[in-house]
Amino acid sequence: MAEFEQVNTAFLAWLAANGATVSKSIALQDYSAESAGRGVVAVADINKDEELFSIPRPLLLSPETSELAKKLDLTTLEGWNPLMICMIYEYGRGAASHWKPYFDILPMEFSTPMFWSAEELKELAGTGVIDKIGREEAESIFKEKLWPLISAHPDLFPMTEQQDKEAGFLNVFHRMGSLIMAYAFHDTLPDKDEDEDMDSDDEDDEEEEEKVNVSMVPMADMLNHKTGHNNARLFHEKDCLRMVAIKPIKNGQQIYNTYGELCNADLLRKYGFVDVPNPNNIAEISGESVVAKCTAADDNGKDEKVEFLLEQDGLEDFFILEAGGEIPEELIGCAKILMMPIDEFKTTVIEGKKLPNTKLTVEVQKVLRELLEVKLAEYPSSAKEDKALLKQATGTIPERTRNAIVVRSGEREIVQSVLDQVKKWRPPPPPPAASTGKQKGNGKGQPPNKGKKPYQKK
Repeated sequence: MAEFEQVNTAFLAWLAANGATVSKSIALQDYSAESAGRGVVAVADINKDEELFSIPRPLLLSPETSELAKKLDLTTLEGWNPLMICMIYEYGRGAASHWKPYFDILPMEFSTPMFWSAEELKELAGTGVIDKIGREEAESIFKEKLWPLISAHPDLFPMTEQQDKEAGFLNVFHRMGSLIMAYAFHDTLPDKDEDEDMDSDDEDDEEEEEKVNVSMVPMADMLNHKTGHNNARLFHEKDCLRMVAIKPIKNGQQIYNTYGELCNADLLRKYGFVDVPNPNNIAEISGESVVAKCTAADDNGKDEKVEFLLEQDGLEDFFILEAGGEIPEELIGCAKILMMPIDEFKTTVIEGKKLPNTKLTVEVQKVLRELLEVKLAEYPSSAKEDKALLKQATGTIPERTRNAIVVRSGEREIVQSVLDQVKKWRPPPPPPAASTGKQKGNGKGQPPNKGKKPYQKK
């Protein structure tokens, strides 16, 4: 605990020495008992619209503020890579880095699936996490884009005895990448000065373009997330970034900044935790599995149909299933086209430019039922088994296992609800047969046989 407070004190002193202001109504607090690490707590009642802290832009860690941009051409790098290599550089400088107190307060161990063992990852089988971890893709980017720059400049990236190979920097790369994933902000800046005159009246009417940079924002990234509980918001201004209370906060309450409306699969993949309950949960059916199932009986013209669907945005990498059990119309429409005989597809869809409606048919119902049943079978346990596991006291099963169970339980519930709707569906009754003629009334404004029983004798 003494070390925790020592790091906090050094970090806050560094902020103050560099022009940041932090309200005396807030403090850093250890929430590790809640699997949340550091967080920010109110130590006095806070009013709505009250400023919690202000961070000058020079304190942000980005390609614009790191000294590396003055020593190395970063224009060939895209996406997160400019920030990534700057963080590797600044972290490697140790005490010489302007951001040393900031690195000291950031975690160096992570609970995201990127760092799970193969055995632990088995618990996530079937979920929306497993195909999006991206470790191999990340390492490919490192080897192709970053390692050539790092290895060519040993003066900027010195290698220690423990870090004398590519693998050493790869380990740092994963740690910095995880920090960017969990802590970085998209910093929005006006592309032009507010006072700059426009060259034409047309430009006066246009909205000012925004420039978006990925940056590390000290102190702002100390706020945790809890679905539906956010009570603060970060405002991006010309000279600083300000965190402001968006509702009254009582003394002792944790201060939250939303990370977005994320399902538990995304919360776990990006940040290493889950929320219970989480109304944003979803489940996914891969487009690849839809194509395979819908063309299993007849793959004639499959490539042509897939190409058409991709051009029309009718085939997704993943079809989203949401809570409530509604059958996605886009999934039905995609299935109908894939199952359509090739001649009908060419004459109706390609030549006639007529898409099928998105109402269920018996044929599509059968395919969707099989797809959803296969999806349920992908999870490594049953709903009953997972429910029993989650009832166990905290600490009796590993945290990573518990988080995996929460993710797959939420997804399974949604898949099951959609499957139930598919099973309940019945085709509408056929329209009544056309009448062969009109039956006349009895001439007294009454229908025929009024008051008589069928076949009643006169």
